[in-house]
This record gives sequence, C-alpha cells and structure tokens, in this order.
Amino acid sequence: MRVRKIVNRGSTTKVIGKFPSLKMGKTVWFESQIERDYIYLLEFDGDVLSYQEQPEKVRYRREGKTHTYTPDFLVRRTDGEQLVEVKPEEQLASEKNVALFRSVAPVIREQGREFLVITDRMIRTQPRLDNIKLLWRYARVPILPRHHLYCQHLLSGGRQVSLAEMFDFFRSKRVPLETAYALLYRGVIGTDLTWPVGHSSMVFLPAAASAAGRKAS
Repeated sequence: MRVRKIVNRGSTTKVIGKFPSLKMGKTVWFESQIERDYIYLLEFDGDVLSYQEQPEKVRYRREGKTHTYTPDFLVRRTDGEQLVEVKPEEQLASEKNVALFRSVAPVIREQGREFLVITDRMIRTQPRLDNIKLLWRYARVPILPRHHLYCQHLLSGGRQVSLAEMFDFFRSKRVPLETAYALLYRGVIGTDLTWPVGHSSMVFLPAAASAAGRKAS
C-alpha cells in the first residue's frame, strides 16, 4: 500500500498514471513518464521478485531535526531489497537533492537495504527500452508446453536463427507469430537488446548464450 497519496495539484508538467502490472497482478501508480519507463524495466527484469511504488517513509535527521522521505519504489530482488529514487539527471546536482541523498543513504544502509538513484538517462537507454516496450505488448500471449519444445528443437546445440526464420518455423507448426515475442519477453529465448528487435534479430536459448541484459539497474 502506498504511504503517500498520488495527486496532481493542477500541475501542467507532472504526468500521473496507472500501469497494469503483470508481475504484481495489480495496478501500479506512477508520477512521471520516467517512473513509467522504469516500471517497464522492473516488469522485464528477471531478478526482480516484486516492487511497490511509494512504499514507506524513511525517517532521518539533518541539522538537529527529524525529517521523513518517501522513496519512489521498493524493489525486492533475488539478492536483497532496494529503495529507489527516480530522478531526471539534470536534478541530481541540486543542493536540495544532494543533501537529501547524503542524509537518507546511511539510514537505509543500516536497515540492510541498498539506496539507488536511477536517472532518466539510465532508464532510457536505447534501443533497449523501446525493445522492452515492444515485447511487453505480447506478454499476455499464451505460451504452451509445445512452444518450449519447438524452441528446443529449433535452437538446440547452441544454434542461433533469425527471428524471420523462427516465424517461418512457427508458421509451419501453425503457431501464432506473436508467440515468438512472448517467448522473448518471458526469457524462454533470448536476443541482443542493444539492437532494435526485428526480423533480422538473432535468437537463441539463454543456456546457449548469456541472458544478461534483462536487469533494470
């Protein structure tokens, strides 16, 4: 449950919206387009077990006074928890933010968690982000046991084929072509996301090549 109510008090620049999270099975709120794009990365990242927007208040002291800070996200990963602040890179060096981050980071570390500041530049690495958004469109496409077997048959022994070749193979098996994108999204097969995903993209079984590149941070 969010500890701070998300409202737009007449701002013309603040973008507030809802994201239909597949990983969390519920609607997740965001307060900026940068946060929305970060959610795409969290959804795709296989190391992320769960996440929550504006999860809690962190109490810290500065100049003899007690203050509270609400991080943008709590991210639970396979190796621990992170409290994450999402910020435009141009705002990092402001006196207010520098003082805030220096104050809250030690408090969060004492709790056994990691404090991260993620910038728009880090999130919006292209074409990786656009690739993830493309694949997310097909995340709800059903994947059947026989689709796994087809992938094993086509890509066994470390073989790599183009996405166009996989489409041809799937046509011969009467498998909807969007299933290939769903398989990529779920990590059943992999591809190099540092290049635009298209018919010429080479796909492989993750066991045959590194499945790195799914991490959000």
